[in-house]
Amino acid sequence: MLKKHVFAIMLFAFAVLVVTVQGSMPAQAMQPVLAGLPVNQLIVQFADETAGTKMTEAALDGRIQQLSSITGANLQYVRAMSGDAHVLKLPAALSVAEAEALAAEMSQQPGIAYAEPDYVRQAIGNAPIHVAAPLLVPNDPGFSNQWHYTYAAGTSEGLNLPAAWDITTGSSSIVVAVVDTGILPHSDLAGRTAAGYDFIADTFVANDGNGRDNNPADPGDWILANECGGIHSAQDSSWHGTHVAGTIGAASNNGSGVVGVNWNAKILPVRVLGKCGGNISDIVDGMRWAAGLSVSGVPANANPARVINMSLGGSGTCSTTEQNAINAIVAAGTTVVVAAGNDNANASGYSPGNCNGVITVASNDRYGDRAFYSNYGSTIEVTAPGGDTTIPTGGVLSTLDSGTTTPVNDNSYAYYQGTSMAAPHVAGLAALVLGQNPSMTPAELLTHLQVTARPFSSGSSCNISQCGAGIVDAFNALNTQPLSFNVYLPTIMNNYPLPPSPLVNAGFESGPTGWTEFSGQGWDLILSSSNFPPGVAPHGGSWAAWLGGSDDEISFVQQAVTIPTATPYLAYWHWIASEDACGYDFGMVVVNGIQVVNLYDLCQSANTGGWVKHVVNLNAYKGQTVLVQIRVETDASVNSNLFVDDVFFQASAAAVLPPEAPSDMPASAMDRNAVLNLP
Repeated sequence: MLKKHVFAIMLFAFAVLVVTVQGSMPAQAMQPVLAGLPVNQLIVQFADETAGTKMTEAALDGRIQQLSSITGANLQYVRAMSGDAHVLKLPAALSVAEAEALAAEMSQQPGIAYAEPDYVRQAIGNAPIHVAAPLLVPNDPGFSNQWHYTYAAGTSEGLNLPAAWDITTGSSSIVVAVVDTGILPHSDLAGRTAAGYDFIADTFVANDGNGRDNNPADPGDWILANECGGIHSAQDSSWHGTHVAGTIGAASNNGSGVVGVNWNAKILPVRVLGKCGGNISDIVDGMRWAAGLSVSGVPANANPARVINMSLGGSGTCSTTEQNAINAIVAAGTTVVVAAGNDNANASGYSPGNCNGVITVASNDRYGDRAFYSNYGSTIEVTAPGGDTTIPTGGVLSTLDSGTTTPVNDNSYAYYQGTSMAAPHVAGLAALVLGQNPSMTPAELLTHLQVTARPFSSGSSCNISQCGAGIVDAFNALNTQPLSFNVYLPTIMNNYPLPPSPLVNAGFESGPTGWTEFSGQGWDLILSSSNFPPGVAPHGGSWAAWLGGSDDEISFVQQAVTIPTATPYLAYWHWIASEDACGYDFGMVVVNGIQVVNLYDLCQSANTGGWVKHVVNLNAYKGQTVLVQIRVETDASVNSNLFVDDVFFQASAAAVLPPEAPSDMPASAMDRNAVLNLP
């Protein structure tokens, strides 16, 4: 059946809300999570200010009095927020449901852009497993127990860093922000930090005797039983931000302690979580400031971060306040990395990991399986080692303090587990990649980390639908040029002869012969030139494959092939024509039906305007007979198409063929029904 494609695609969705630090200890040691803490503040944005007009103090006071009269709540002004929002205090703490109802009522009033509770985000209390004394070899004694940095298939499924460090150990010009509980003056973090800030406004939560200031040191976040409202147990201080910071950039190759992912990048401590957690208003201000954006009443950040690590989160949808901040941060060129959560649940229900534009990270154990606690689902972009402390030395080893309440400054180390521990592996690697390629955008960086991620091993409990594109791999990421640098090579003349290929009917000139084709709509995919839209012609000969082009479509062509030992790089010519935004529609190469070895966006900014060569590294499969699939997945809106032709193998990623003039097909594709005039 000829297909009636509409231009569209989807693989991964992004989308969440009560912030908890995503680090946890073994199942038997895990403390109860504080959930649904009372809300005593609201975040409000006035419509006047969204239009660019700043309200006078008198106008603001009048508007607040009006809202108080309408709602029956005596609202008190607290402060201006970043993003032209304001924080208002309630006369008494309300339950989450009551606060949401009040905010919904306020949102309906004239002149209100939005109102929502200033939700409390919480740090999960941990009972750390301390390493009492320095470990053994190499230069940094603890490195021998940091399995999460090495790679041995099935036994040490870590970041694969030693070979990557031979390429680069990072650049001091890159700054990584740790938006967390603050950090301690640990000996293994000495000289590794830039000047940070404490954004906690409430003195009880801050627990350091004052509100906002330029001292992001962690005084401890311990709590007494029921101290935060509701019924909960007492918890010791977590020193969570210190552990996260050590993974990103502990002083390395200095003969002491442990190693960090990035040896040279600067760590920017941004304190937003304290006793009982932290408010979204503080967290968002900290995020914006970390990226170099202005925050009312706070000095400008002299060291804007290119990467922000947020090992925090909680249940709920992504709030307007959070999404607005992330949009501005990403537009400024800063990548946001978020822990997926530790509830063994679908990550789509947890924020900020379900916000658009972030890199949401699931956790794997040392054997490459999804960690038992890790959240999962289509919201996940990638997976990274987060550990499992039920296995001896199976957690993530990093910097800590042994004080149960206040710090004792003993420069200790501990094993933790959690997606909180997985996220800083990705943040540290992102900084390594940016040190090599400082002009990369957040979208390009995400794509690069996904396409260079290591496929989940056969039998793993992780797969692409649950755990993202794969386990991030530092060597692959640093040893592979980004797509925009190396993959989209010049087009070639349509009559250029193909290199020899082990594939049957590599150029589709015999129709589907040798290929299996599948369309969720039941359409033919391998078509002659007469069935292509105006302006589109096969790259070579008279036949090519047309994938995608319909809402919620899955389509692919596949063939079993023995990967040549001498030429293990799969190459094909493709033409991207999309009307969609990035992050919703995807092209990919899949091996054996489950291993995504290459993933890329189909979206307007990636439109090729003609044929370009796409190269995929299949070195891991050379000499093996595998099922190679070129696949498209689309979401439920806006059209995306991928045309594919002339599939072959080459010896390296950079092989270049003679150029040709670009085609004149418009970058934005047309509705396929209209193009083909089919009923």
